[in-house]
Amino acid sequence: MPPPPFNEIVVLSARSPHVFGSRHPHVLRTNFSLDGNNTLLICVCLSNVLSMRDRDSRVSERSESTYDFWSRRHYVIATVGIAALSGCTGGGGGGEGETETADQTTEPTREVEEDEDDEEDEDDEHEELPEGVSQEEFDRGPVPDVYASATSIGGERRNPDALLTKSDVQFSEYDEALENSAHQPGRCCANCHEYIIDMNGDEFGACVAVEGYIDGADWCTVWEELPEPNVPEGLSEAELPTAEVPEAYRTASSQGGEERVPDDLFTQEEVMLTESVDAIAEGTAPPGQSCGNCAEFIPDQNDDSWGACAKVEGYVAVEDWCTVWEHITEEL
Repeated sequence: MPPPPFNEIVVLSARSPHVFGSRHPHVLRTNFSLDGNNTLLICVCLSNVLSMRDRDSRVSERSESTYDFWSRRHYVIATVGIAALSGCTGGGGGGEGETETADQTTEPTREVEEDEDDEEDEDDEHEELPEGVSQEEFDRGPVPDVYASATSIGGERRNPDALLTKSDVQFSEYDEALENSAHQPGRCCANCHEYIIDMNGDEFGACVAVEGYIDGADWCTVWEELPEPNVPEGLSEAELPTAEVPEAYRTASSQGGEERVPDDLFTQEEVMLTESVDAIAEGTAPPGQSCGNCAEFIPDQNDDSWGACAKVEGYVAVEDWCTVWEHITEEL
């Protein structure tokens, strides 16, 4: 939080204090000798500060940032006046050989806040590990038993004895992948055929091809496109967004445990349903999101490669995305 505005500025001398300032609750103190010229300079500073105070009173209803700007102007004006006074040495009634100094207070709290912000930024650069998991385990495994031979969103089963290391596949977070010439915009683990979604509530999944813990917003060179399902017999592609889904989906529960209510659904147009890769590439969706790891998604129930949604009507594919996306972790 920025420091509150100053209430007063007290200039102390060997003789008496001189006070000038406005309504702000900080005190700035400095010690020096005063003579006639110096007293005149203080009067000039007082005029400036009071002028700024009057201006500030006329804009009291502005935002906090504007308010803080004028407060800092008060501080600058006062500091300039004090600095000028500190340059006046010797003659003028201060006594021979007397040197005047100004011990200006600065804003140490702001420096501390900036240091803390830098430390927080550094912490943010490191991915938070699941509780009790070391960095080596995170990178190399073993992953929890629930993933050992689990099935990916593309339907492929994991073999723990036939995995690549992350270094083998140029594994990285999405932002870093953007600098890799092998990466294409929009591609991430959440829309990869090999990805296994979070199954134990720790926010991480796994991969059928790569060892260690995997986040949906990661990427590697083994990324594989999810196949586009065939249009069901008797329907056209244009009918898929509004078509009634097969009986197996109509009141089914999503992978997050929410039951589908056929009479209480959004249209696909309302939720901007599109393919995950396209939504991420265009900036509509953040990396790491697809229907595959959404709590509202109902996976394939009849081997036609299509799914459905507990919130949205029509046929929905695992590689799709929409604005009602909710992380599966939230429901585990």
